[in-house]
Amino acid sequence: MAAVLVAAAPLRAQAPLPRSATMLWLDAGGARVQQPTSARRSAGSIGGGLWHARDRVALAAEGSTTLASDSIRAGQYVVRVTLLPRAVVRTDIDLSATTNGGILPGAHGNRALALWQHVRVGPLELSALAGVGRTTRAGRPSEGRRLGGALAWQRSTAVGTVRAGGHYVRGWTDDFRLMEAAGIGLRAPAPSYTLADRQLDATWQRGPLWIQASRAWRVGTGPTRGTAAAGHLAAAWSLNASTTLIAQVGEQLADVVRGVPQARYTGLGMRWNPIRPPSVRRDARALGDERGGTVGITTVPDVRGDEVLVQRREGQGEVSISLLAAIGSVVEIASSSTEWKPVRAPREGDRFVHRFPLPSGTHRVAVRVNGGAWRAPRGLAVVDDDFGGKAGLIVIP
Repeated sequence: MAAVLVAAAPLRAQAPLPRSATMLWLDAGGARVQQPTSARRSAGSIGGGLWHARDRVALAAEGSTTLASDSIRAGQYVVRVTLLPRAVVRTDIDLSATTNGGILPGAHGNRALALWQHVRVGPLELSALAGVGRTTRAGRPSEGRRLGGALAWQRSTAVGTVRAGGHYVRGWTDDFRLMEAAGIGLRAPAPSYTLADRQLDATWQRGPLWIQASRAWRVGTGPTRGTAAAGHLAAAWSLNASTTLIAQVGEQLADVVRGVPQARYTGLGMRWNPIRPPSVRRDARALGDERGGTVGITTVPDVRGDEVLVQRREGQGEVSISLLAAIGSVVEIASSSTEWKPVRAPREGDRFVHRFPLPSGTHRVAVRVNGGAWRAPRGLAVVDDDFGGKAGLIVIP
């Protein structure tokens, strides 16, 4: 299932807020999205939101519905409360949910809570962030957490307003589907994946034009192995006082809190503001902030490697092991699901191939050639077997 929000995330409040102001917006757009293990998909999205500020408190509510070329309707809903007890301090509290089919949390739903605390010191803004989320796919729940900090610098000049910054975030999740789709695995059995994320971003705005670029890097730490990288480029152009055209291209890292998989995207959208106070027009041109505005694909992905193909659906998986070996070799496959009883693979062309089903659960699979050491098929996360050797990890939902 694919879900793409091609217009904007909830708006970021600026200090000081007007004593009382209201903004209404409507979004529409389309995108092409591709997860690393899936084909490219087309999607259209419509949505809207309402933002109201009074004194030093602002409330924003936003929702969108997406229809992809290969999936049913998906939705995203966000409520944000912004508090400004002082001119240099801002607190953002987000409650968000995504769903497949419009029923919360849905068969493929997520519920998340995020908190950002910002403090401005001259042109600098220091931020601390924390978040927790729970995702349900095909009846199987998973949880994600993150904690980190950010530093940003902003300056207005004759050539426009420039904002640059970076952040560092630690993340934890037990969502194996999310991590496998992004090429992240475990060196050894562990209750969750542990990630370290770094990101640099820059924004430039002058008159009706707004441009943002970012680059992010992810690395697994502790028992987690694997790396990932993503880049993002977006531009917004205010055609008139109430209409903004938005274009974006790039790739997003898997979001451990919102349960959003890693995906590449190209999108074009339009925002219309029928109610738009002059004091907040600059924010209306923006896509949002460093939290991003893209919701990707929720699916149970295939696992593909040099020697293995795992095709999964709810409650059942089909595994194909394919090894390249000389004619006359003896290739054996064993798994925890059959109490490690070796099975000899027949030769098909220039490879030895063995196919077998696996039920729902966590399984380990090992291969060996000509009586050598048991090892994990290339393409699977490596774990220990029951005999001091190595095996590959396969999880069937």
